Amino acid sequence: MSSPIRRYLPHLLVGLTISLIMVGAYLAVGFASLNAPKALWSANPITITFSGSAGTGSVAEFVKCAPKLTDVVFHTTVSNPSKISLTIGPPGEATCGPSPDAVTVTAHCLVAAVDCKGVYTGTITIFEAYNTIPPGLTVAIVVT
Repeated sequence: MSSPIRRYLPHLLVGLTISLIMVGAYLAVGFASLNAPKALWSANPITITFSGSAGTGSVAEFVKCAPKLTDVVFHTTVSNPSKISLTIGPPGEATCGPSPDAVTVTAHCLVAAVDCKGVYTGTITIFEAYNTIPPGLTVAIVVT
């Protein structure tokens, strides 16, 4: 009669091998996410409030990236692009690194003041080549 360990040794070895592969994959994914580039905004979310008769409003913001990135571009989206636009200046940077860089986020009414009143949402996303650098900056736009 063989011992239970010898009888199940092939099964134990397969189970141990699969467990080691899973632990290795888990660690690889964990370390990769730690090294993934991130954007750091001085405030997130931000709110831009202005009167429709003024037609525009701005907020100063600071952004930095970890690790340092090159040739980044800012992309804006807004909830109702037929009534309001969202811009960021400068529209990109040669380098985005550990030092905070000043940017200005501006909302513009594209219609008459009375038609522009309302609450809108916008997002600013950083791109390096075709890669999105999270998190995006959430912008609440309040036109009174």
